[in-house]
Amino acid sequence: MPNPPGFETSGLLVLTLTGLEHTRQAGVALGQALPPHAVVLLTGPLGAGKTTLAKGIAEGLGVNPQVVISPTYTLVNVYPGRQTVYHVDLYRLERPEALQDMDQDDWLNPEGPTLLEWPQAALPWLSGIDCLEIELSPETDNPQARRLRAKGPVGYQGALEALGGLSWGKE
Repeated sequence: MPNPPGFETSGLLVLTLTGLEHTRQAGVALGQALPPHAVVLLTGPLGAGKTTLAKGIAEGLGVNPQVVISPTYTLVNVYPGRQTVYHVDLYRLERPEALQDMDQDDWLNPEGPTLLEWPQAALPWLSGIDCLEIELSPETDNPQARRLRAKGPVGYQGALEALGGLSWGKE
């Protein structure tokens, strides 16, 4: 049986986002379909659109998108919505062990979704936790476009299907 449009292999979805609005729309679709205690890992180089996607996801979760900003300097921003959303950015974390010094509930939402940018330092503490992995990368031939690659375990199938159901960007 062939994979649905946009799915390279089972559980891996690839989309082309042609600009900020598509990135936001993809985020909103994801946010509306995420399971209640989702952990979304956002990877990609600086300027790839991680915070823009996080803003859209938060909007899909009922958060006012105007309050969503990069937590690069604060480490964690907490946003009220239908559910409280944690937005974490570990880019400036000086040493991964610093997470061990913190209470995990300070950076991993115990009661709702967590959006985690630059998650590499947190991976040892995420062992055994189902996560949706999203990688954003700029397209070389179009500076406004981004490639989104998403994969996750079965608990995230609805979120992947919501992305796959977007009418644009399928490969």
